[in-house]
Amino acid sequence: MDKVLDIQNLSINFKGFKLKNISLSVQKGEILGLVGESGSGKSLLSNIILGFTRDYQILEGSIGFLGENLLLKNERAMYSIRGAKIGYIFQEPLSALNPLHKIQKQILEALKIHNFYSKDALQARLYELLDMVKLDKTHLQRYPYELSGGQRQRVCIAIALANNPQLLIADEPTTALDSKIQEQIIRLLQDLQKQLHLSILFISHNLGVISQISQNIAVMKEGEIVEYGASQEIFKTPKHPYTKMLLQSLQITYREGRDYGEEILRVEDLKLCYVLKRNFLGKKLQELEALKSLNFTLREGESLGIIGESGSGKSSLANVLVHLLQPSGKIMFLKEDFLGLRGKELQIKRKMLQMIFQDPFATLNPKMSLYEILKEGLEIHHFKGDIAKEICQALYDVGLDESFLQRYPYELSGGQRQRVCIARSLVLKPKMLILDEATSALDKNTQKQVLDLFLTLAQKYALSYLCISHDLAVVANLCERVLVLQKGKIIESGITKEVFSNPKTTYVKGLLESARFNEGL
Repeated sequence: MDKVLDIQNLSINFKGFKLKNISLSVQKGEILGLVGESGSGKSLLSNIILGFTRDYQILEGSIGFLGENLLLKNERAMYSIRGAKIGYIFQEPLSALNPLHKIQKQILEALKIHNFYSKDALQARLYELLDMVKLDKTHLQRYPYELSGGQRQRVCIAIALANNPQLLIADEPTTALDSKIQEQIIRLLQDLQKQLHLSILFISHNLGVISQISQNIAVMKEGEIVEYGASQEIFKTPKHPYTKMLLQSLQITYREGRDYGEEILRVEDLKLCYVLKRNFLGKKLQELEALKSLNFTLREGESLGIIGESGSGKSSLANVLVHLLQPSGKIMFLKEDFLGLRGKELQIKRKMLQMIFQDPFATLNPKMSLYEILKEGLEIHHFKGDIAKEICQALYDVGLDESFLQRYPYELSGGQRQRVCIARSLVLKPKMLILDEATSALDKNTQKQVLDLFLTLAQKYALSYLCISHDLAVVANLCERVLVLQKGKIIESGITKEVFSNPKTTYVKGLLESARFNEGL
């Protein structure tokens, strides 16, 4: 077979980080998986292939694409290659798509920038791309925020395929998606690869996902390829200790139940409706019932997992619990009617209930140092003690020290940024943390470190967690009990190990099968 991408002995110095003697190739019609934890150099390599990054020193080697060395191309030459001959799928579709433009305009832009089409040919190609990614014409007149995560990723795939590229680079295209949508996107890429005879470089930190889609796998660690070979061989008989560690991280381990303190949260008959349409007098014409009569409790030191596919109501529940949405029903938090609190009373109680979000980079102000970020919450709540001492203690609790105080978020790794987000909550001495996909953007090794940190903090401060996640291994590791949401309703609940080992509904069975598919189990 012909080589579409052929990287030979590539060594590059990028601001002190080195890619060392990288050699790999992607044949015509092959899917090559590139796997490694955050900071291993995966995304840097893809950015250098596409010429996104120029501020580097070439020590030796070449990047061959269709027989030409991309390292010798200037920006003008790379402009005619990016998007035309090499397509790129980004990790976070919501960030990759322009929020101000409808889907039709964004796909047409990708078509027009490299080709001249007649009006009829342009429309025909637009519909052809939609058909490829299993979307219908109604999606064209929508904005990105009106689509689900899976639909947005399908749009990004359509844009990447718009000009019939010979090589497709997919950079963590399933990381932010729930297990069912992940499986759909993987199967879609497999179908497109066969249909179009595409060559794909599939980048992920999850060896399980990589093994499901790739014929061959390259394992990357600290800028080096430490193992390279057939997917089945590497998955079944890994040779390098780092590859073995990545495989071990896929195994599900369950947290055992223990004695808990008093009840700190009680939810009774909780309902939430979104108004979809009103008439000119403001009367409700159409509503969406997002949460339907939810009932559950949480005790001091306990962790409760919330799982369900996109649109099941997980994030709506989180927003209700932190008083960002006004539902009907009752929420008793620390023995007070939380929904009835207003003004100063609400602010005082809110300090005890904090939330940690999915993307730590997006939730930290890039213009503020870590000291300013951690100080902000204390000042808002009028803390009277030694602010510097409290900040340093919060950093120590999450495994960092005062040397980080003058750094900015962009100077940290993904795991360090998430530790800062945890410290920002801890500094307020909360009783309960809501974890909204708090580890989904992290590689498996960093994810395990953060989960171990949560477990340690729970014991030290008697913290309670409400953990929202599409990753069932995360829920099993952290949570003794689990609730399964479907269309805003609890359809199963109980001890995590029992629910996962013996699901009673076809919906939960489907979630578990998708999770096992994505983890290669």
